[in-house]
Amino acid sequence: MKSRQLWFVAVLVIGWIGINTGYAADVVADVSASGKWQPMWDGKTLNGWHLIGSGKWTIEDGAIVARHQANDGEFGHLVTDAIYRDFIVRIKYKSIKGNSGLYFRVDEKGFSGVTGFQAEIDWRSDAGGLYETNGRAWVVQPKPEDVKKWFKQDDWNEMVVAALGRNVVVYVNGMKSAEIRNDPGRLAGKFALQAHGGQDVEVMFKDLQIMTFDSLTAAGDLSAFRKPTGEWASVDAIVPNPNNDRALAAGGKPDAPTVYNGPKGATSNLFTQFEHGDLAAHIEFMIPKGSNSGIYFQSRYEIQVYDSFGVEKDKYPGIECGGIYPRWINNSEHEGHSPRINASLPPGQWQSFDVVFQAPKFDASGKKIANAKFVKVVHNGQLIHENIEVTGPTRAAAFEDEKTLGPILFQGDHGPIAYRNVSIMRLGK
Repeated sequence: MKSRQLWFVAVLVIGWIGINTGYAADVVADVSASGKWQPMWDGKTLNGWHLIGSGKWTIEDGAIVARHQANDGEFGHLVTDAIYRDFIVRIKYKSIKGNSGLYFRVDEKGFSGVTGFQAEIDWRSDAGGLYETNGRAWVVQPKPEDVKKWFKQDDWNEMVVAALGRNVVVYVNGMKSAEIRNDPGRLAGKFALQAHGGQDVEVMFKDLQIMTFDSLTAAGDLSAFRKPTGEWASVDAIVPNPNNDRALAAGGKPDAPTVYNGPKGATSNLFTQFEHGDLAAHIEFMIPKGSNSGIYFQSRYEIQVYDSFGVEKDKYPGIECGGIYPRWINNSEHEGHSPRINASLPPGQWQSFDVVFQAPKFDASGKKIANAKFVKVVHNGQLIHENIEVTGPTRAAAFEDEKTLGPILFQGDHGPIAYRNVSIMRLGK
């Protein structure tokens, strides 16, 4: 039986490397350090982008320069041809005058020409805030005294935006300026740079780079997973079963394509088609009361998915939600790792993991020279593991050996579970 005492919660403040941001933890710095950046702009032409609306856009000294006059009320935007879903993007900008912004996950429609999120760029105030054009307006509007901490007037600033599933964070010059979690906004769309209508605007952009994550669930089917898939199904939305708090039900307002283990809540395990080594992963999940699942990296090393809401201490280390499940050696548990804090939400709510995983390493003869490692695990914005080595496969792994590559396994036989917005990025060579 679980002990239902209240778990002491200590809020860990982890953000960009070396900076106390006052916000929740994330894996942006860890993933950024992998060096997987790809250019979004060739530095010479506007290939891959197109103009809509007004304003003058030029390329000067390796930068895109946007200019606009106050007597022209029409907005101007430089928009990507491509659509993006889950990503970390960084850009340098210098705001000389007027209002601008880095739009992401937008459609080309509505007032001003685009609809969607904008990370605010302004020469006076609000830099680093989140605004939803043709939607909720300000979602996160920073305080003027906070803007002064991260924004450099009349100088180059670096902005980083990470949009993974329904979680979005914004950094300006290494400080986290805005954050939203489990947000109902758009999940995919284009990028755009803005020249605000009705203002004198001069703003410059350079060094546009991006890291993209591959979605395993966005297609709305099970094509990312190996057959047989048992009773697993992809549906438009999942809700807690209104007649049974220990079950889930397909239905409700269409959300993100969601994979769940069928109406019975028990089926075979689900394996990805792809195999991974070093990996970053964003995973959102819903678990009902009393249920149990797990995510096995390389099908060998488990991060536990469990109803741990309100639990202070469970039966053994690693059984808690977010725990690194123990190994089974000589008929007993070994090397289980409890999360640093209980970050669990009540059952029936969407939760998230952000994981940076390092695969085991072997020399030319096949001898293991480095253990598998969970470099960082973040549960609902709270850091729960950092640099935890796993000496071998955890209990109930699909394979007892260790390899450089292996598929992700989603456990389906321990109770009802649903996953959405599952996206991954390979970090190795």
